[in-house]
Amino acid sequence: MQDEIREQLSKNLLQNLPVIGFFENYPLEETLVHGKSMILTGTSDYTWAYLAVPDENEMSTLLDKFEFKSLYFANVEEWMLPHLTRNHRIEWRLNTHRYYLPDNVEPGAPELDCRALNKDLVNYIYLNSPYKDYTSEAYIRERIKKDISAGVWIDYELAGWGLTHDDSSLGFLNVLSQYRGQGLGENIFRSLIQGKREKQKSVFVNVEPHNKQSINLLNKLGLKFDRQVSWLKLV
Repeated sequence: MQDEIREQLSKNLLQNLPVIGFFENYPLEETLVHGKSMILTGTSDYTWAYLAVPDENEMSTLLDKFEFKSLYFANVEEWMLPHLTRNHRIEWRLNTHRYYLPDNVEPGAPELDCRALNKDLVNYIYLNSPYKDYTSEAYIRERIKKDISAGVWIDYELAGWGLTHDDSSLGFLNVLSQYRGQGLGENIFRSLIQGKREKQKSVFVNVEPHNKQSINLLNKLGLKFDRQVSWLKLV
């Protein structure tokens, strides 16, 4: 990512955390600028159009210039939806709440032994994942290779794990049902946070609003609610 683009994104850091994170992981293919607003496109599982729009007055013109070259949009705030659906409809939408960890908050180290995952675990993680409809073995393999991960083993069995998404947010947290209620999820998240802090990277999470258990955990660890954001596909 070019320094001038990163500098512009950093002026609205909380809004643009996933934009910065995504393009640290994947090549920037195209940048469209109108005023202070940008659409940046890059490809992970799909070719995503990331919205970095601080001024609603610039949104319609920006989209007209973009010409909807991709129909997959990321970092979509609620106020952006009427602009996106003016001539399109939503085929699917993943709605989330974003939480971030303030720089002055230190959740502490994990108490359990958490170790990084490796590619030999990809099939196991996929088969035991509640997110099969949203992911693939190839995606899991790529995330393990590109960024931090953490797992807890009990009696030589991987009992719980977490990794990151393509925008560098923490996620994929899962604990096998027989091991829940033992604090594994909290320890895994502490390990992931520790890994991000060691790399001097921002810590943020996108969580579905109905996932009260994860939200309670994020609050316990000191993360703060930022805003509602969506990933969606138009037709």
